[in-house]
Formats: sequence, structure tokens, C-alpha cells
Amino acid sequence: MLTLAWVALGGAVGSVARYGVGVLVKTLLPGHTWPVATFGVNLLGAFAIGVLFVLLERQMVPEFARYLLVVGLLGGFTTFSTFSLELMHLASRGAWGHALGYALLSVLSCLLGAVAGAQLVRSLT
Repeated sequence: MLTLAWVALGGAVGSVARYGVGVLVKTLLPGHTWPVATFGVNLLGAFAIGVLFVLLERQMVPEFARYLLVVGLLGGFTTFSTFSLELMHLASRGAWGHALGYALLSVLSCLLGAVAGAQLVRSLT
């Protein structure tokens, strides 16, 4: 039961943070048509999961952090379902170049983000 509480707490914080990033990006970049907020959130989440992976692997953070931070916080913060919807909208508008670029850039940069996060922690510990 405590595990569910950690996941719920992290998910609530992650979801609110994700919403906040969306509001911030809309304020700073009004009228922007490329999904900057989703891209940024997914990249940041990928980096963070790389960091947490190594910290958990090396038992440098308690096990409950896996549920609070990885499953809950990052699960609520990152936005793969939103990414998929935005990709569908780009394609349905016929913006195939933007859709393909967004998909490739998102997947590759998030992979690199996770690797960079893991490497950063490995180099510091």
C-alpha cells in the first residue's frame, strides 16, 4: 500500500510540473506551432531517468525512490501519450516533414539524454 502512495505522490507532482512547463512555454513562445513543451519535458525526463537509473543501480538512493521518482514523478512528467497525439496532429495537417523530424529528434535526443544522465552520474561517483 505504501508503494502506491509513493507512486501517487510522485505522479501528482510530475503531472503538475508537466502542466507548468506547458503554461510556461505558451507564455514565452506564444503562437509557436512545434510541440516545444512536450519535446523539452521528454528530453529532461530521459536525462533524469538516466541519472536515477545509476543512483538506484548503485544503491545511492533508497528503493522507495524508484516508485516515487521513476514510476510516479517521471511517469507523470513525461508525455509519451501527448507526444503521440501531437505527432498525429502534425501528420493529419500534412506536415510530414515536421512530423518525421519531431519523431526522430524526440526519440534520438531522449535516448542520448538517458545515456548522458547515466554517464554524468557514473563519472561523478
